[in-house]
Amino acid sequence: MKILLVITSIPFAKDYNTVKNLLSHLSRRKHKVSLFLSGNGVYYLIRSDASSLKEYVDKVYYCSHAAHQRGITTHVEWAESSSTYNLSKMVEEFDKVIVFN
Repeated sequence: MKILLVITSIPFAKDYNTVKNLLSHLSRRKHKVSLFLSGNGVYYLIRSDASSLKEYVDKVYYCSHAAHQRGITTHVEWAESSSTYNLSKMVEEFDKVIVFN
């Protein structure tokens, strides 16, 4: 099953561990999972241990506009710059979409 997790909440909240555990579980079940960071979710890009999420997913995308608005200029190799427009197109490609807000 193809699953997209959209994260719009900050990574310093309780959602971070929930997301990490969910990704780990989905990965063990061999689901094809992608992660999209938008809104305050782009703060995952500056959390030092967030790069470990990449081991559970096929792709990590982030909204470059949201990152720019929040002053995040750090380029990370484990995530691909994208947009909410691209997110709207991607949603059709997945069997399930889960949003953490």
